[in-house]
Amino acid sequence: MNLRKPIRSVIPGVQGLVLGVLANTTTPVTGRTVAGLLDGDATTSGVSRVLGQLVEAGLVTCEPAGRANLYALNRDHVAAPAIEALAGLRGELLTRIRSTLATWTQPPVAAWLFGSAARGEGTSVSDVDILLVRPDGSDRDDIWTTQTMRLVDQVRAWSGNACEIVDYTVRELRELVEGADPLVTSLRSDAVELAGEGPRSLLRLKPAT
Repeated sequence: MNLRKPIRSVIPGVQGLVLGVLANTTTPVTGRTVAGLLDGDATTSGVSRVLGQLVEAGLVTCEPAGRANLYALNRDHVAAPAIEALAGLRGELLTRIRSTLATWTQPPVAAWLFGSAARGEGTSVSDVDILLVRPDGSDRDDIWTTQTMRLVDQVRAWSGNACEIVDYTVRELRELVEGADPLVTSLRSDAVELAGEGPRSLLRLKPAT
């Protein structure tokens, strides 16, 4: 799955990009605005051409506003719910991961998404990186290993992306914080909470005693 523009995994090209923008927009917008929201992934002329095609198909509405036209996803169209679901694939993936973690026999102290997937920059070949925090004194026993390997397989099945899991005990994570490990900087900036404690509390540097 394209983790940056999930809808492109099913609707490739400019058409998917435009539909993805309109599915996440609640008010009508100009074609120039749509092109601007695509961060250079499509030209203004290309967006304009696709918008015209989508209007002809009835998927998009067009209303004149002075010299410009305002476009919106036609949410009365029978395809609109499917388009909105495709645009929300990343959120659905996170929901499934969270739901699975909530069923674990040995739950983590914390679980966070990090890396390009957390930043919304991942592509269809990017890994889904997950950091798990285990309680101090716990081992990677059979139950823990079975849980984590099953999650790896599930994420692959749900998204098509490889899943990489790293895990630390609370103490090990604290050592990374105290050592100013680069991973900690990345986690503080980008981590997305999946289960348990949030990054803000666990990654706080405690005052020296």
